[in-house]
Amino acid sequence: MYDKLRRYSLAMGHEVGGPKAYRFREVLGITLADLQHLATEIAAGVLTEPVTRVRPKPDGTVGCGVLVPVRGVHIHERRVVLVTTGWKLRYVGDRPPLVTAFIGDR
Repeated sequence: MYDKLRRYSLAMGHEVGGPKAYRFREVLGITLADLQHLATEIAAGVLTEPVTRVRPKPDGTVGCGVLVPVRGVHIHERRVVLVTTGWKLRYVGDRPPLVTAFIGDR
C-alpha cells in the first residue's frame, strides 16, 4: 500500500496521480510527508467499512471499492473526508493490493 500511495496517490508530479495528490493536500492537508498517516487511516477504515463496488475485470480479477473515512492533518485535523479506495482481488483468500485512493471524482 505504501508504494502505491507514494508513487501514485500522493505523487504531485505523476501524470494521473498528480490531481489526486493535489486534492489530498488541499482538502486534508496530506502530502507525501504524511504517508504513514494516510496508510494507517486507510488500513483501519477498510477493516470496518463495507465494499461499495464490485466489478469483474477482463483479466479474471475483481475490482473492489471501499469508501474510507480519512482524518486530515495539521490545520485540517478536525476534517474527515470519505476517500475512495480501489482494491484488486486476484483469487479467493487473496489479500488484495491497493490500486487507487482518491478524493472526489477521478
